[in-house]
Amino acid sequence: MKAFRITALVLAALAVLVAAGVYSGRFNFSADDAHWGLTARLVQTARERYIGRQTGDISVPGNLGDASFIASGAGEYAEMCTGCHLAPGMGDTELRVGLYPQPPKLAEPGAHRSAAQQFWIIKHGLKMSGMPAWGLTHDDERIWSMVAFLQKLPGLTPAAYQEIINSGEGGHHHHHAGMEMDDHGEAGAMEAGPEPSSGTAGLAQPGKARPVAPTAAGAAATVDDFQRLLAGGDTAAAARLLEPTVLIYEAGQVERSRQEYASHHLQADARFLQGARVRVLSRAGQAAGNQAWVATESELTAAGAKPEKLITTETMVLNRDSQTWRIAHIHWSSRKVD
Repeated sequence: MKAFRITALVLAALAVLVAAGVYSGRFNFSADDAHWGLTARLVQTARERYIGRQTGDISVPGNLGDASFIASGAGEYAEMCTGCHLAPGMGDTELRVGLYPQPPKLAEPGAHRSAAQQFWIIKHGLKMSGMPAWGLTHDDERIWSMVAFLQKLPGLTPAAYQEIINSGEGGHHHHHAGMEMDDHGEAGAMEAGPEPSSGTAGLAQPGKARPVAPTAAGAAATVDDFQRLLAGGDTAAAARLLEPTVLIYEAGQVERSRQEYASHHLQADARFLQGARVRVLSRAGQAAGNQAWVATESELTAAGAKPEKLITTETMVLNRDSQTWRIAHIHWSSRKVD
């Protein structure tokens, strides 16, 4: 009985201490300060034990080695995952640097999770890690295609990675009007055409195009800078030209902030421009006070195993703060050319 009383008192004292810590507001939840070593080990052990328990009965499909299935998953990975987990040859993103715990670099060689564990984690996500539950918006087949790619990803060179991305049809394809790329993926000159009208920020304009109003020339230049930076792979600088609350529409998809765009499609858009050729067909724009719009129609030839030609339209709404124009809204759409 005495031992029982002592145990009860100890447990009661621990409960009081825990409650005092919780209600005092002193427990550190900041992401820029790591857990205590003991806390980190307890969380990691509990997480790994739970994942192991949940994945024991998952049946792995037999087509994970299929090239087309891998390529489809590669497109999904490029658009959804690279902001946190990176890609071959890719440096840290602003998003990844600020996350705690740091997401694993899935392109690095070495031991990685089993296919069943990868499927479960992608589908259900992980609490207290920033890993979302993609199963809420993606069916099992799409998730398994991503697993198929993840099984192949470690150790891929940047060139091999890009080849797989270009060969696939997965993901949400983003078609932009802007810079044309030369054969080496460097930002090239626009295709030859009539001399640009005054105020068109240097873009080739067919004779039938409505000119950009002189008052909107600065906004049009910002649009050009955004495309140029994307084409050159400087995604951080491109993101700085976006308002924090930028609203981006494309093909029924919506991204409601700069941070959301940076963590989802920004990297994929940059890679897409590096493999695309764009010829501007027309551009128009107007400005009133500190607001402007710029609309561009282009002919775009997308690279890949099956190159396709598209007509793309792009509308950007911009706000001006002092002398700086920033993009507040983007609407992209496209249609195939027969």
